[in-house]
Amino acid sequence: MPRSAAGGTRSALLDAALDAFAAKGFAGASIREITRVVGVRESAFYAHFASKRAVYDELFAEGGPPVAGRALDALRNESAPREFLEHFATSIIEAWSTPRARKVAAMMMRDAFDGEAIGWRTMRASIDGVISLLVARLGAWQRAGAVRADANAPTLAFEFIAPVAMARFIYFNVAAGKAEAARGRELVREHARTFAALIAPPKPAGKR
Repeated sequence: MPRSAAGGTRSALLDAALDAFAAKGFAGASIREITRVVGVRESAFYAHFASKRAVYDELFAEGGPPVAGRALDALRNESAPREFLEHFATSIIEAWSTPRARKVAAMMMRDAFDGEAIGWRTMRASIDGVISLLVARLGAWQRAGAVRADANAPTLAFEFIAPVAMARFIYFNVAAGKAEAARGRELVREHARTFAALIAPPKPAGKR
């Protein structure tokens, strides 16, 4: 099979799998259904992916919480808290606002409230990983005196990321339009600015 055709088949399989996962969840989607939509045999599926889980994991990495981890890694650690947090939050939202990422959100929500679902466990573990990265960054700021030291870093990390994640599902889902997306971006930017102001260390007595 020519390289271009192989790449097209792989992309088509990912698209079909995304639609299936979003509609039926991981357990409800089948490889047979996915290949039928693309018009290829199941052997073609296994030429590109080792398993149904492998497809899910690739889609999840592309548009799920791992986006936040990559955004954190890409930022300069020496940036001031406000600049860092605002850039971090807005870069996540931009990555999550694409049509494909919106479908990934639907895929995750399909399994989000099923404790036995693979998607729920994957999402929880991934979010915990992002929080751990934020805890490390907040702890470094606390030691440097850039963030108030009387607050618990894990709590701060959760309080920062939770509204950003909520904005993703409310303002950047498959049904949301341009107005909702604009409102979501505005809220996320303001959240980052407000959060940075609230965690700033108190000024010494007598100084304004």
